[in-house]
Amino acid sequence: MKSFASLMKTCALVGICVWFAVAGGVAASPQQQPATGPFATKAKVEVKTGDTVIPLKREEQIAFMFVSAIDSLEDDCGRHAAEPCVLEALIRGPKPKDPDWPVGKLKFDPNAADPNYTYKVVLENGKWQVWANPRKPGLGGLYLRHGFGGGTWYNPAGPATEKDKKISGSSIEGDLFTAS
Repeated sequence: MKSFASLMKTCALVGICVWFAVAGGVAASPQQQPATGPFATKAKVEVKTGDTVIPLKREEQIAFMFVSAIDSLEDDCGRHAAEPCVLEALIRGPKPKDPDWPVGKLKFDPNAADPNYTYKVVLENGKWQVWANPRKPGLGGLYLRHGFGGGTWYNPAGPATEKDKKISGSSIEGDLFTAS
């Protein structure tokens, strides 16, 4: 019997890797996240209300990462973009006022790349609101309002409003969903 390394080399050369992976007992489980797109991230996400860590599901962490990325881009966009930074502009990359000062963009289209949430951005008078509304039961929603008295709110049972748990602190360690 050939060694594992020898079989892997043969697999790569012959192109029977799918068969080998299944026969070798290393097939991906049906619930494993895809190796590309936002679910490939290894980022660690922590969200708190007061001193209490909110135990977000991985799908909710991904939604939080998108909401945070949109918030960050909107802040930069308001100063340096030559157009309103609606969600479509954040996806393709907003046109900069100065070509020497490009504005970042989202790494992924959240509505296409995340089957678990619908994302919405509303701009008004230099302020913005962002929603991540769950498409499936069992997932919590997020709402962000930028400006005086703003913040981010989380509802573990569906779409979020300002009446839900206000997030008092958060961290994303590793990947961010923004690109140059």
